[in-house]
Amino acid sequence: MDERSVSIRKASRLTRTLLVARPAAGYSVVQRLLHWGVVLLCLTQIPTSWAIARTHMTHAFMQPAPFDLFLHRVHAWGGWLILAFAVVRIGLRYLHGVPPLPAASSQITRWGTAVSHALLYGLLFALPITGTGAMYVNSAAFAPIHRVLTWSLLAVAVVHAAAALWHHLIRRDEVLRRMITGVRTAK
Repeated sequence: MDERSVSIRKASRLTRTLLVARPAAGYSVVQRLLHWGVVLLCLTQIPTSWAIARTHMTHAFMQPAPFDLFLHRVHAWGGWLILAFAVVRIGLRYLHGVPPLPAASSQITRWGTAVSHALLYGLLFALPITGTGAMYVNSAAFAPIHRVLTWSLLAVAVVHAAAALWHHLIRRDEVLRRMITGVRTAK
């Protein structure tokens, strides 16, 4: 067995170990819907988060605006729904599996994929937990951590999207298409 094959196997093992994924020909419809649902929910978290600061900037004689309180609730429920979707996605990775990277992918691409997916899932778990902590336990303790994790998620998501576009526009492989249209790879 050549050195490249050994490296590919090690990277594949790391990916499976980190994210409990087994190979599949493609993503299921549910996996794709959950993926894009998380993207949409994360996008709604941005404008709804602005209302949180306004609800906490009130004084004893000023009550928060009802619409800001509503947006605060939307933000909280959106975060909990993201957490639920992430839990289901991890379960589906185990039950259904995920398609492997193209065979021509380098070891650095495989490692980057494993690390970025581990970071994405970790942040999708940590953000709702720290947000809930900031909302119900201790805002002063949890809110700063939640903000740092928010910016971290944004950075990792941008890298993730850029990598998907790189696969689509530069490598011209099926990596992005299989998450959009459900293209299946040959086994």
